[in-house]
Amino acid sequence: MPLTHRVTTAVPFRAHAIIPLALFEAVRALDLPTDDGLEEFHDELVVKRLGMNRTVVAQIGRYDRLARSDKRVDGEEVAALLRLVGRRADAGLVYAEAGRRAARRAARRGSGTLRLLRHMLPAGFGRLLARRAAADVFGVALRRDRATEAATMDETIALRATPDGAACAFFGSAVAELLRIFTPFDGALLHDACRGRGDGACHWRAGPPEEE
Repeated sequence: MPLTHRVTTAVPFRAHAIIPLALFEAVRALDLPTDDGLEEFHDELVVKRLGMNRTVVAQIGRYDRLARSDKRVDGEEVAALLRLVGRRADAGLVYAEAGRRAARRAARRGSGTLRLLRHMLPAGFGRLLARRAAADVFGVALRRDRATEAATMDETIALRATPDGAACAFFGSAVAELLRIFTPFDGALLHDACRGRGDGACHWRAGPPEEE
């Protein structure tokens, strides 16, 4: 009998549309011109600042529609966007701002009634909402570790974008914001292990605000 070979293809990974939407919105917010008397150079600024590009405006509209429908997009295009942001001099600011924006959108995905009631229910309920949003939107496993918040991410989207792990800052910012929204958390998430540094997985642990 002739030998048959099973053809295997890589399963394309998907990312929630909230992620690229928040990244584009953060870029636009940081690139908007300030009232600094440079109006005569406005056309030149439009060319140089990605966030003022008409394509960015169109992409924001596209991802906003997808995010409102709770859709996912090709993970490679999200990785490419994370990579593009990583080339900016202010990449850290963009990742942090985008993470907070993404978390606020992720928090609004659930039932409005549940969000309103979370302050009247046991503390664990808010943590459950944060855990669900972190897993569904960001692929991050959030848990309690010895009475401390901890998070782990096995997905390689950040590493695909920035091999040194720079894009992990987006996910750390997003999960920290989710904790602030849903729980009494008032600190920072410290990225104490990273696949970009050779660790087995990306890991964050809670720390005081001054360590951020």
